[in-house]
Amino acid sequence: MKYETLSPREEDEHGIVSPKEIISVLKHIAENGTRVALYFVDGSYFIMTTLLGVNEKGLWLEQSSNPIDNKRILESDDLTIVSVHLNVKVQFVAKQARSVEYQGYSAFHLPFPKCIYRLQRRDSFRLDIIPAKPLCCAIRTGGSTPDAAGASKPVQTCEVTLMDISTGGMKLTYAEGDIELAQGQTYENCQVKLPDMGTISVTMIVRSMFSLPAKSGKTVIRAGCQFINLSNASNILLQRYINSMQRTKNTP
Repeated sequence: MKYETLSPREEDEHGIVSPKEIISVLKHIAENGTRVALYFVDGSYFIMTTLLGVNEKGLWLEQSSNPIDNKRILESDDLTIVSVHLNVKVQFVAKQARSVEYQGYSAFHLPFPKCIYRLQRRDSFRLDIIPAKPLCCAIRTGGSTPDAAGASKPVQTCEVTLMDISTGGMKLTYAEGDIELAQGQTYENCQVKLPDMGTISVTMIVRSMFSLPAKSGKTVIRAGCQFINLSNASNILLQRYINSMQRTKNTP
């Protein structure tokens, strides 16, 4: 559980600032007895400890059996806390600790963090889209691709359903005949609507396609697409959506 130095972009992508969500994450860590690494003296030292409790005023960590480490922690102006929540690294910083007793344990009391970071690297992680909360992508086809006679095909826009999505790409599903996509073809200005967050515009290339029969008798196409040069703004918005959906999925 090594702490990481985050860039401003990573802070935007992975930060959680909602007190309600922060308490939910930290309570899960405490209730499951997940180990916690507490770094001190500018990250030069650390101890493994346990998160004993948390509320809106702060949190309590069990002290070390080593009095020298405890003294250094109490003298440190900046502390970094690292743990794991639902197999995802969690990290945040805190100011000076106080020595207190918590339910019979010698503990450090830390102020409630204004922000914590869930550091799941999602370049290869794909969020499965559930039918209850569907996502659609509006794709424009035609215009630049000539037909057999040399004439440009008319521009058409069609909404297709997403099966999964990540900051690296998405998988689409649609009935044969609804839209004509071609493997290896690039499609610009595709619009993905993220409920309650906004719409991102992406350029994608179709990397794979396969078809399978449906019960209705129609053929269903599934297309794996890769994003090309996803903008910073779209990346951040999509990352926030994925984080939000993942937290909602795993909240009891």
